[in-house]
Amino acid sequence: MILMKKILSLLVLSIFFCGGLVFAADSTSNRKDMTLRLGMKTGTHIMYATSTPFVLEFPGEDWTFGLTYGSGKYSYSYMDYNSPTGYSTKDQNINFSTAEVTGRYYIGNSFNIPFGYASYKISYPDWVYSGVTYDIDYSITQLNYGIGNEWTYDWGGYYGIDWYQGGSKLSDTITVKLKSGTETTTTLAQATKTWKDVSAFAGIFVATFGFGF
Repeated sequence: MILMKKILSLLVLSIFFCGGLVFAADSTSNRKDMTLRLGMKTGTHIMYATSTPFVLEFPGEDWTFGLTYGSGKYSYSYMDYNSPTGYSTKDQNINFSTAEVTGRYYIGNSFNIPFGYASYKISYPDWVYSGVTYDIDYSITQLNYGIGNEWTYDWGGYYGIDWYQGGSKLSDTITVKLKSGTETTTTLAQATKTWKDVSAFAGIFVATFGFGF
């Protein structure tokens, strides 16, 4: 439901900003006249959809470099059949953190090649398996790359869509801390199994929008 709301918001923003393309006829010159810009990033990418990071960028005619940072959480409920009462509903949070060093190389007025170095972290407190509770932290570093368009408007705003963003994993780390219960080789294996299969994060329709000075 949360993801659907973010997608709908993204579509509304797309209509609003793209409707003003007449004011972004010369994005190259508009970028060149800016020193700094602030914005946000979202889209159909699990890290951006959950952490909605802020963006600080230094724009230019041919290149733009910046920093991205944000954190957030995803909440859900599940049935705990190991409770003293037989079963109960419990709330669970998964915490997400995004940190990136980014760049863009512009080919023409708006078309560009985005790239960057990313560090993502997912924390899963109170992960339960067979009556054993763990705190799990998963961290990954990766190189990002993609293709996109970005329009910079005469009035100072900018809006970009990365139609596709892929990644190549550089490293990852899994930290599993026993919180309660009697640990076995099976419970420990289950606590680390899913995370070992995680690939580099990727997404589509990644939107960056904000205002420049």
